[in-house]
Amino acid sequence: MCEPTTIGAISIGLTALSTVMGVMGQQQQSKAAQEAANYNAQVAAGEAETQRSLARMEIQRGEEERNRVIRAGLAKQGEIAAGLGAAGFTLDQGTNLSLLGQNAEEIQHDASIAAQNANMAAWGRLAGANRAENEGAFSLFQGKAAKAAAGPAMAGTVLGGLGQGLTQYQKYKETQTPKVK
Repeated sequence: MCEPTTIGAISIGLTALSTVMGVMGQQQQSKAAQEAANYNAQVAAGEAETQRSLARMEIQRGEEERNRVIRAGLAKQGEIAAGLGAAGFTLDQGTNLSLLGQNAEEIQHDASIAAQNANMAAWGRLAGANRAENEGAFSLFQGKAAKAAAGPAMAGTVLGGLGQGLTQYQKYKETQTPKVK
């Protein structure tokens, strides 16, 4: 069986070891949280860039669709004019001119809708890019907060270990020196 002084010394040593291990664990948690935050921020930045690329593609697609609508409309306009001309109608005045004008307005309207739809889709992609950037910034904030919280937590662990060690040392000293009454 161990003597009380040996048990006291072992107890103090274990308290010191426990304190050091606790501080090391808190340092590792802080480092892991910071690394995770950095990784999440990189993923978010990649997502934001992907969303921006998709927004540019939506705008390009909309421009192509707008041009396709205009070309198709102009072809239809030409068919109408050719048909009216072949039937002997004049195209420079009256109802026939109004018909061609109305058709041109419809072509422009359809082309505008195609561009507007693409712009709305691009806006949604840009909103997604902003959301990803915000998530990345928040992730970095969380990493910095975890790192900032680690210092006080480690200090608390050290102080708690010192307090417990001092208490154990006091008990150890009491076993070393005889009590005087």
